[in-house]
Amino acid sequence: MPINGCKRMKRKLNTPLYVLITLFLISGMLTSCKKDEDTGSGLVELHSFGPAGVKHGEEITFIGKNLDKVTEIVLTGASVVKADFLEQTREKIVILVPEATERGPVTLKSPGGDVVSKTSIDFEVAVVVTGFTTLVRPGEEMTITGDYVNWISAVQFPGEILVTEFVSRSLNELVVQVPLTSKSGTLVFTTAGTEPLSLESETELQVVLPSITNMDPNPAERGGNLTITGTNLDLTREVLFKGAGPAVTEFVSKTETSLVLQIPEEANKGKVSLVAYSDVVVESEESLLFVGDLPDLPPLTFGLYIDGFTNNTQNWGWGTTTDASNTENVRDGETSLKITFSNSWGAFKPTNFNINSSDYRELTFSMFATPGTGGKVINMSLNGGAAIAITLEEGKWVEYKFTMAQLGNPASITDVQFQEAGWAGTIYMDHIGFR
Repeated sequence: MPINGCKRMKRKLNTPLYVLITLFLISGMLTSCKKDEDTGSGLVELHSFGPAGVKHGEEITFIGKNLDKVTEIVLTGASVVKADFLEQTREKIVILVPEATERGPVTLKSPGGDVVSKTSIDFEVAVVVTGFTTLVRPGEEMTITGDYVNWISAVQFPGEILVTEFVSRSLNELVVQVPLTSKSGTLVFTTAGTEPLSLESETELQVVLPSITNMDPNPAERGGNLTITGTNLDLTREVLFKGAGPAVTEFVSKTETSLVLQIPEEANKGKVSLVAYSDVVVESEESLLFVGDLPDLPPLTFGLYIDGFTNNTQNWGWGTTTDASNTENVRDGETSLKITFSNSWGAFKPTNFNINSSDYRELTFSMFATPGTGGKVINMSLNGGAAIAITLEEGKWVEYKFTMAQLGNPASITDVQFQEAGWAGTIYMDHIGFR
């Protein structure tokens, strides 16, 4: 009967030959199946590597399949070619960890393609900082040297400013840009690895600050331009004047050696302050004077207040708020006394001294009455005696002088009292004492 359009034909089989062919085919199939079982797809497989916490220069082992096909192992920051493998079999490769290796994934290269590890290789690293640029300008680069400094993951500058991005990084050198807001002080280095560490420098970083060598003109005109010459003036964020309100932040010009700006109308005589981007304040050695200002006062023979309390003088007053180091409004010297009365018949009372009045001819002091206090009365008395009424003159410094006769010729003087007569407001006092 026809099968598939063909006629069936009878053949005589050679039985021994047939059995032999069959056995050969079965044997080949078993061998092929065993080979496939051993090699799978024939591609490189990475199962594990270790030991964990391996150090640079030590051996690390990679375990997997078909590793004999690997031609190169690429690590982060370094690579090892086949010729440098210490050992290579189908299941294992052993290499020495290169010094430049950093934390990161591992790539096994072979003709069949790349195999990238799912986890990062990490190390136990002994980071050593041997030095760094100690004198720096904010905004410019500094260099950190040492061993394995490429494992530094962050540098903390004074002021808790953290930098995690670097200009360049290598095994022995790390280049970082100094933040504009950094101050002087120690650095803290944070390192990566199996045991991350924080290392604080023994040496302090010295951050360059702006400085003033001259101010021109001096005396100056309020509202006019002032030229400040010096060094690193381009690192100035703002300029402060005594008695003025907000700082000057806009400049006519600014270079490393020159700073030109307009003087506020409210500015008082005194030292000029440069504020760096780090908020560090640098004062001029010389005071800025203004055309038309009052001349310096003659010296006191026995001072109660001269840029602060002198001769053991203390304030035993009440009902007031006082600032003995005020720089907002100064008549003479560097500071003045700011007194705020609270409408409680409060008093400013310098005492804790004892002088023989016959040694002096007068008591003197200067007062400045702020807006709203003009015409108000302050009662002045010595040793708790009869009061002398002083009427305030608003908006200007006034020097008051009282002879010993006007004060009643006391044998000795142990205190002076200035009491408000039932009003609230602020005054400034300066240069208090006897001549």
